[in-house]
Amino acid sequence: MHTARAGAGEGEHTDRHEHVDIVAPRSGDRPLQSVAAAHHRRCDSCGQLMTDPPTGLIERWHWDEVAAETVAQARIRGESIALIMIDLDRFKDVNDSYGHLAGDAVLRGVADVIRDCTREGDLACRYGGSAGDEFLVLLPASELDAALGVAERIRAGITGMSVTAKVTRELTTTIEGQTASIGVATYGLGDLVELDLEDLMLDADVSLRAAKRHGRDRICVANMDVSTTTESASQATKRMATWARFRRLRSV
Repeated sequence: MHTARAGAGEGEHTDRHEHVDIVAPRSGDRPLQSVAAAHHRRCDSCGQLMTDPPTGLIERWHWDEVAAETVAQARIRGESIALIMIDLDRFKDVNDSYGHLAGDAVLRGVADVIRDCTREGDLACRYGGSAGDEFLVLLPASELDAALGVAERIRAGITGMSVTAKVTRELTTTIEGQTASIGVATYGLGDLVELDLEDLMLDADVSLRAAKRHGRDRICVANMDVSTTTESASQATKRMATWARFRRLRSV
């Protein structure tokens, strides 16, 4: 549920309210090098921006190419790989209640959380084009327990955001209480022999939809809600055989 606190009139703004102010927990992990390196660059072949303007994350279509190459490299090196798919819960309510500029401020806040919770070499993009409120995070050399740790830091960071933005020229509001549903998929070497980036995205999307069906503001892996489970990461890893069977049945 979103909450908002109205701000002062324009003439009464403090310095903190003269611009969008994003406050989110910082994990201390390194930023996404791929995002910083591609910032405001254009593709040599098509001339399109390589980053998403509101968030600074990798632009969706360029992410497809870079992420596919990362999955291919994981196959060559014999490493596991994980994909986190994030969907902001009821994000349309932000745009409808506070305006699209406030919505963009929330998207920038989410991008900051993702950068704070990931390592150098991880890949992140805003998915779904100009109207998208979904994000993808690809984690090379990551198994299930590591991916779940990153996913939980991202979920908690989004919940802890406080975003101050203008609603009109005279009025500001502080948006809090944004939540996210998250799906996680991981592949080991045996999976990568037969599966590719599209399969990984399909599996993460199945898990994301399960998270939304089961109440939102949670993380799911193959329909297993890991936000409230008492299983340890090692126990969850042992259930990957069940996840493999689920993948084969996903089209049913």
